[in-house]
Amino acid sequence: MKFNSAVLIAKFAALSSATGLIKRDDQCSCTVEPLARKDCGYIGINESACVSNGCCWDPSNVDGAPWCFYTASGGKTTECKSSESYSCEVDESIRIDCGYYGINESECVSRGCCWAESSTSGIPWCFNSKKNVNPEPSPEPIPDPEPIPDPEPIPDPEPTPDPESKNCPADEKSRVDCGYIGVTKRQCEAAGCCWAESETDGIPWCFNEVGKDIHIEKEGITVRFQKPYGWSTVNLWAWDDEDNNVYGEVWPGKTINDIGDGWYSYTFPSDVSSVNVLFNDGNNQTKDITNIKSSSCFKLVGDNVMKTDDCGLGPSGCSYTITNLKTSESGMTAVLDLEDRICEKYDIDIPKLDFQAKFETNDRLHIHIQPTDIEDYPHNVDVPEDAYPFEIEDGPNDDLQYSYELVDGETFKININRKDGTPVFESMSFIFERQYLEISKNVDSNSAIYGFGEVFGPYKRNSENTSHALWNADNADPVGQNLYGSHPFYIEIIDGKAYGFYLKNSHGMQFSIQDGLMTIQAIGGNFDMYFFMGPSMEDITKQYFQVIGAPALLPYWSLGWHQCRYGYRNIDEVREVVANYKKNNIPLDTMWIDIDYMENNKDFTYDAKNFPVSEMRKFVNELKSNHQYYINMIDPAIAKDDNYAPFSRGMEKDIFIKDKNGELFLGEVWPVNLNTAFPDWHHPNIVEYWTNEIKLFKDLAMTDGNWIDMNEAASFCNGACNSGSDDPKFKMGEFNPRNPPFVINNFGYEAPLKTKTLDMDVQYYGGLIDYDIHNMYGHMESIVSYEALLNIDPIKRPFLLSRSTFPGTGRYAAHWLGDNHSWWKDMYYSITGMLSFQLFGIPMVGSDTCGFQANADEELCARWMALGAFNPFGRNHNGLEWDNARIRSQEPYIWPKTAEASRRALAIRYKILPYMYTYLVRTHTHSEMILYSFAALWPNDATALGIDKQFLVGKGILITPVIEQGKTSVEGYFPEGIWYDWYDHSNVITGPTYKVLNAPIEHIPVHIRGGQIIPTQGPSLTVYENRNKPFELLVALDREKKAHGILYFDDGISYNVDGKFNEIEYNVENGTLTAKGSYNYDEPQNLHEISILGVSSKPSTVTVNDADAQFEFSNNELIIKNLDISMNDDFVLSWN
Repeated sequence: MKFNSAVLIAKFAALSSATGLIKRDDQCSCTVEPLARKDCGYIGINESACVSNGCCWDPSNVDGAPWCFYTASGGKTTECKSSESYSCEVDESIRIDCGYYGINESECVSRGCCWAESSTSGIPWCFNSKKNVNPEPSPEPIPDPEPIPDPEPIPDPEPTPDPESKNCPADEKSRVDCGYIGVTKRQCEAAGCCWAESETDGIPWCFNEVGKDIHIEKEGITVRFQKPYGWSTVNLWAWDDEDNNVYGEVWPGKTINDIGDGWYSYTFPSDVSSVNVLFNDGNNQTKDITNIKSSSCFKLVGDNVMKTDDCGLGPSGCSYTITNLKTSESGMTAVLDLEDRICEKYDIDIPKLDFQAKFETNDRLHIHIQPTDIEDYPHNVDVPEDAYPFEIEDGPNDDLQYSYELVDGETFKININRKDGTPVFESMSFIFERQYLEISKNVDSNSAIYGFGEVFGPYKRNSENTSHALWNADNADPVGQNLYGSHPFYIEIIDGKAYGFYLKNSHGMQFSIQDGLMTIQAIGGNFDMYFFMGPSMEDITKQYFQVIGAPALLPYWSLGWHQCRYGYRNIDEVREVVANYKKNNIPLDTMWIDIDYMENNKDFTYDAKNFPVSEMRKFVNELKSNHQYYINMIDPAIAKDDNYAPFSRGMEKDIFIKDKNGELFLGEVWPVNLNTAFPDWHHPNIVEYWTNEIKLFKDLAMTDGNWIDMNEAASFCNGACNSGSDDPKFKMGEFNPRNPPFVINNFGYEAPLKTKTLDMDVQYYGGLIDYDIHNMYGHMESIVSYEALLNIDPIKRPFLLSRSTFPGTGRYAAHWLGDNHSWWKDMYYSITGMLSFQLFGIPMVGSDTCGFQANADEELCARWMALGAFNPFGRNHNGLEWDNARIRSQEPYIWPKTAEASRRALAIRYKILPYMYTYLVRTHTHSEMILYSFAALWPNDATALGIDKQFLVGKGILITPVIEQGKTSVEGYFPEGIWYDWYDHSNVITGPTYKVLNAPIEHIPVHIRGGQIIPTQGPSLTVYENRNKPFELLVALDREKKAHGILYFDDGISYNVDGKFNEIEYNVENGTLTAKGSYNYDEPQNLHEISILGVSSKPSTVTVNDADAQFEFSNNELIIKNLDISMNDDFVLSWN
């Protein structure tokens, strides 16, 4: 049945205006502008499946607009209630609890519940509505929400007095209230009162002993503000969530108490549980400070309001005291004690924590904090050891570039300074609860932050408004939401110096920067934190990769161009694509095939009709004869079919994930009309199983690598396909992986964690559950797949491409940026994504060039192919269907201008392959990057810090792409130095400056940075042909007439290089080019030509190894041709 949006619109129009009813603001409206819709389905979903899942359905002809989408408020229609049937006018005595301990009004109403405060202990403030006496009929009645049972007793994490030692009344009716609304068991008993829950309305749970008259007073929220310089006084203006004034009836509010030392203070009445404030002096004012729920102190730093704790309020309820501190030259240990304080922001407190700080190297500080009684907290342990199967090496720590001190008996904080005393990290909050961890810090207004992804967004994070989840999800590249990978790592540059932070935790997280405060919130695990002192961005990545593992050594051919699409109909169509590339003189090294090759979309099979094994073998042999390569896709999900050998063998080895009852967990992915089982990558039998399946498959038609997709793990069901949708609500004191107390913004609308993936309590080998290790499912598949490929062929370097990633995945796999769209903004975000993954340790990265979803056109694809030519991983890939029609082909030869743009840009790529391969190898050997951002190279240039529409390949080749529709020019920023036009070496730009560059559709501006030496070969149509062309050197002199470069080469394929490589270092100074290196690889190609840019005047002579050489000179460019210099020896070239 088609979703009746008109009915629901009418219902909620009445609901928003009715007195005493819940105000939901068109909660269930399906009238949403096409480009404002949030996708609620998946590629290929139909109307019936969409509506039955509680989503809206409305076909649209707007590119990018989903047909299956969420309601106007971001929810589902199944969450809606009829306004004519429900009222919040419910007598206190019959209220049914609809919330949980600590719920606030906005969270209550967002659930569809009623909210009204009460002064009677035990009466819920958040409760279910009741039906009206005469409800009007509704054409589509929506069922009442199921009542949430009363909370069960909260277990006390610390020993409590024996109940027999208290004289507590046995009769419920004799209880005398001892607490207040919201008092916790721990607070109650700490005050000497009795605690016992009751199912009877109106009966207090916290009550006095017989003969006593204790009443626990609820403390009001205190706010304090440090008067800024120049302010005459401090006024307070305060309001609640309903915009009702709480303090100060008329602007600018009222002056608050001056308590000395520049601090002003006010304490709200105890019935104020949440408040919003701003401070002012009548002329100046702060920004709004919202949702204050506990006593807090603030001060103004620049234009930003910062939280602080130096105002005399003392430790908050969430503060730990340092005890049993022990120090040594290598670090510190301590026990952090919450003592009698109560935090319980979202979950039960962990009262004692073991703290350890290790001074692992001069530049790396490691802080580890976990529960003291760790055996009682199995979901707060470290990430599994098999995720990092290597030892992290320590280094010298005799010249620490950081300082960190603790004092026994003081409040615990994480305040880290540089050696010179400059602060780099000052914690503002530190909370450790079983299912909620929080740490926050102030963000300097002059700082620049990068990292913490994967996310579609700007490279430099918005320091005023950034918020997104880290939860690996099959989420097709929406802006600002959690995507396929999780990388809790960032770099912050302050005044030109950078430091890095890594939280080694695989639980779901929320990352936000709001109003100058950065907050990281995790739903479990512990604080396993690394701080890297840099001071450059590249220094930090080197230090970070020592912890997570350096990127894999990948084969040379992987730098060639790749082609794929979802929707090749048969092997003949694939053959035709390969032929058309060559016919149009466009380079191609690797041909990929999506799931089209499979029999009914089952892994490790070939479609007998369209991709028969006999023809696949012929095709592979044809590619090999042309020195080209073949890769296809493998999904982790295995079809549940007793007649399907990979499933049967998996069952025999017991390697599939189990549900909470120990039975086979079943989801649904691509196999036709079948459920799927999911491999457990932690199982001791998994490597043997996976190796065997891949080997049997390779024996059919040899692949040169594997493409592992859908490994978040993705499923078309929300949790188990064979179970209901109801999950138990969270109750304080009970571990709940399905509904944790803190909700991350999954999919941008706080979707349940199991959305499009597994249930959170599915079981892995060794007692692990998905809640704890969800974010590393794809990472573990990469590890197992890499080992399997090495088991099959220990000689060659494995090549893997993974969609889902985690810190350290780059040690095993490359990455593509997922299911993007053929839209201009997605082209821009491909740049920011690639730059971010250089920091994340996966430098071999690229986007689906020309876009995966929707239809590309000639202009978009021409621009994107030109940009894609400089992606480390360069592949044209598009999807199957869009708007119920087959997506048009977008191979680069389809359109004439796209073909020409591709030829030109790919000619540059193939010419600089020796340069790119050198950087590729050095990511593995020296933890460097392939692409460099302006921020990485010019951290003291305020303009450069924000540039993310340009980038450098290596440190010497600047790319300025056109990423806006209809433009034939582009403005680029040129940092300090000399920049030579790639196409016209006489066209020189001196920076720092902006420059408008001419860029017709077939052209992408490329510039060479002065001071760099670029080794080249070719260009040709394949990497193999390229490697059999003579070498050349392109030398670009800087202002001081100097230049430097490195060239590395080996056989390009061997896993164990075993020292058989050549590495040559080139330097230019005082009119002399020297080449010095180590030579253990016999390179047959010689150096044929050297071009030197920026030579001031024509030299009289040029010599090579003291012998005269012929040369040409024009427009300050010196060219020495027809050389025959061995690449296996040093040489010297001079001019005067």
